[in-house]
Amino acid sequence: MKTGKMMTRFLLSSWIIIGISSLSAQEIYFDLNNSTGTADYLLGSRLVENASYTSTVLTLSSVISDNSRAYLDLSHSQIYPFSEYSSSQGEFGLQLRYLEIKDNQFFAGLHAYLNRYQDQYSYYNSSGYGLYLKWKYYFKTSQVIIAGYDLNLKKFDEVAEASNSEHEVYATYNHSFRTKTSLNLRSSLAVQDFWSQSQLSGRGRNISVIEVSDIPSNTLLATELRLSQSLGSKLGLTLWLSTQTLLNEEADLFNLQDGLDNPFTDRFRWEGPASSLRTLYRLNSNNSFKFTHSYRLKSYLDVPVYLFDFQVMNYTLVDEEFVNLGFDREDTRNSLQLQWTKNWMLTRYPGLSDLELVLGAGWVNNQSNDPLYDYTSMNYSIGINFNN
Repeated sequence: MKTGKMMTRFLLSSWIIIGISSLSAQEIYFDLNNSTGTADYLLGSRLVENASYTSTVLTLSSVISDNSRAYLDLSHSQIYPFSEYSSSQGEFGLQLRYLEIKDNQFFAGLHAYLNRYQDQYSYYNSSGYGLYLKWKYYFKTSQVIIAGYDLNLKKFDEVAEASNSEHEVYATYNHSFRTKTSLNLRSSLAVQDFWSQSQLSGRGRNISVIEVSDIPSNTLLATELRLSQSLGSKLGLTLWLSTQTLLNEEADLFNLQDGLDNPFTDRFRWEGPASSLRTLYRLNSNNSFKFTHSYRLKSYLDVPVYLFDFQVMNYTLVDEEFVNLGFDREDTRNSLQLQWTKNWMLTRYPGLSDLELVLGAGWVNNQSNDPLYDYTSMNYSIGINFNN
């Protein structure tokens, strides 16, 4: 299906749903976020230069009862002039606050999703479902511990061997102090388990189906510390420090290097530290400025660097094979982002409550031993969001 028709149908469906929801605003709530922007290297590699995007995200939610909520997320990203990178995604979920006993709370949830790219990159097409379980315990109002389990199952339509299950267990401790300081410590252990594949063995009447699993599982240990400090009624600082470590010695064997955040080079393929510092200044109740600096070091596991020819913008082939340079990819990323947000209250319009304008500009420097991912980029964006 052509990109223009997909975009038209998506927006039409979104507005129909919004129209229906406005008729029963007390039961159905929505957020509609629209943004557009441009960047020197929008998709994170030198393969795609000077691209622009538009993005629409619609979230519908309904409170079914005091302890349950359903939601629907629809989104579409259109890339210009490289429409082949455009994608659409939908997710439906149910969230439950199952039980509350004294200082304990228990939560559960289910979701299913569908992700679609253009034909040229349809190997990213995936679908899946998942669930989560979460427990909260309040030592006191200012101290809470959270523990949980997340399960996500992801099936790729065209690359069956990439289909996998992700299991993650985590624990979080949050403490708020009288000095208007907040501390949040989170640690998690995640496992990515690839599904066994079936193949035929034998001949004639002796043909049998056997399962093979040549791809090892990936295990990831991650820790994050977040410190927030209020410096009066208008100014706040937040510091993030995190690191993730791969516990497996080898990773899966998929290497599609096309500039996207592709599912074959996901979070289970790299390790390293990261930090981020955010300053938030509220000029008044309707205007705020946010400045963020972030740093991340990514050391990839079993993601080799191949020889790339920038004159023809493709990998060099020798005897129909990529030329492996003999080392794995490693990136050091620094970024600066500035954002201004303006809010308006829409009390005169039934079914709407807030209108938000967001203007952003930023700088990204990604130093990599893979020349395809070694770049410096400026980015600019504008967003318009409203909800009821």
